[in-house]
Amino acid sequence: MRKYAKTAIATALLALLPTGANAQEQKKEMFLSLRDGVVKVLENNLDITIERISPEIAEAGILAEEGAFDMSLFGSMKRQDVMTPLSSRESVSLGGLSALDSTTYSLETGVTGKSRYGTEYTLEVRNDWTSETLNNFNYEYESFTGVVVTQPLLKGFGGDSNIAELKIAQKDRDISVHKLKQKILDTVSEFGLKYWDLIRVREELKVRIESQTLAETLYGINKKKLEAGAMSALEVVQAEAAAAARKDDVIVALKSVKDTENAIKMLIASDIHAVKDTEIIPSSDSALKAEPEGYEESVKKAVATRPDYRETVATIDKGRLQTVFAEDQRLPEVDIEASYGFNGIGDSFSSSFDLDSPEWTIGLLFSYPIGNRAAYGELSAARLTTDQAVLRLRRLEQQIILSIDNALKDIESGRARLEAARIAANLTRESLVAEEKKLSAGRSTTFNVLRIQEDLAKARLNEIAAVSDLNKAIITYYREKGTLLDELSIKMD
Repeated sequence: MRKYAKTAIATALLALLPTGANAQEQKKEMFLSLRDGVVKVLENNLDITIERISPEIAEAGILAEEGAFDMSLFGSMKRQDVMTPLSSRESVSLGGLSALDSTTYSLETGVTGKSRYGTEYTLEVRNDWTSETLNNFNYEYESFTGVVVTQPLLKGFGGDSNIAELKIAQKDRDISVHKLKQKILDTVSEFGLKYWDLIRVREELKVRIESQTLAETLYGINKKKLEAGAMSALEVVQAEAAAAARKDDVIVALKSVKDTENAIKMLIASDIHAVKDTEIIPSSDSALKAEPEGYEESVKKAVATRPDYRETVATIDKGRLQTVFAEDQRLPEVDIEASYGFNGIGDSFSSSFDLDSPEWTIGLLFSYPIGNRAAYGELSAARLTTDQAVLRLRRLEQQIILSIDNALKDIESGRARLEAARIAANLTRESLVAEEKKLSAGRSTTFNVLRIQEDLAKARLNEIAAVSDLNKAIITYYREKGTLLDELSIKMD
């Protein structure tokens, strides 16, 4: 009977491989442990690769906000030609001229910028040289060198207001990092669950093949007994029908293996075509240690570790920064502006910078939109967004409490279920041996043997499912606690 089982298993496994003249060349096998598969997920999974770009985008946003405090160098050079007509009286006084002609060149350069306290500054150097009719078109040079400083007193005053958008951009970067970590955790967890699904369906395939082999073996024995006149045709038909039905179970199990393999390939491969015809063979020693902490310790660990929790906290911090900025924006603009510089004049470019004529101004600037609805609307939205994030955090805390409690209970019940399933499988196996002996002695029927064979297949499938579900429950527990990668000895940079 074991010989028949081995032959049927080999035949079924060959059905998974490519056919044709180049089948041997295309045959590939990938022996994969749970940890090695996780490494492939981190290296190749396209969803994770896509999410990895988000922190880099956020870093670019920080750089852009920091650029608001960069100094700017400015400059310009212009020529202006003016023809000014004269009135009759002016024409007579100037000896009959009908118009005045002038040409002016203007050169301006300097630096301007803004400090993190809102102070705007401009250092300017300007020189104009003009030739006109009245000075016989000889150039005269005028210069100004000075500085202008504008300091907000209400709106835009102080560091909190002026670097608020920079801090918001930094929070966006933190949020994107937490989202990336959550995507990694979710994808690794998904792979772990699919990995144990693959172990389960491969073992189920073996059970289905062995069950089919048992029915075919019984059919062969019954057929010989029928030929010898020691058995009725009905019992031969029963065995043949059971073998045909179990063949259908094998076909379904084969498809389950292929579908599960494809789901895993989607998680671990960046090029699906390269692994399309590869058989994934999971390692039998890929179980995680089931050593859960107590409920209280697990919840504390989840709050300290889970990326989605840290993301929500960062979102609350971002909302508070937006609120501070929005509160500042509703204030009126009251700025003090001061300038100080020197004027110069000369008959050459260099001599015009003999700066001995000071000039200064000081004053207040005021601006306030009537109603100021835009600022009040943004403030209201910022406050509501923050309140919403706080409520989401409370909901997430409740979800963590329930998910940890459920995961611990699933592990506990999974262990009990596995023990019961193993006992049931062993007892059913013993029952089948006994019933087969009775059938050989003529004290049982084919129907009874087939029924116990089905019971054995179900018991073994229950045992396989219990093993898979227990390991999936352990993975889920570590995922809910946020320590799945630590349990796999993988560190995230």
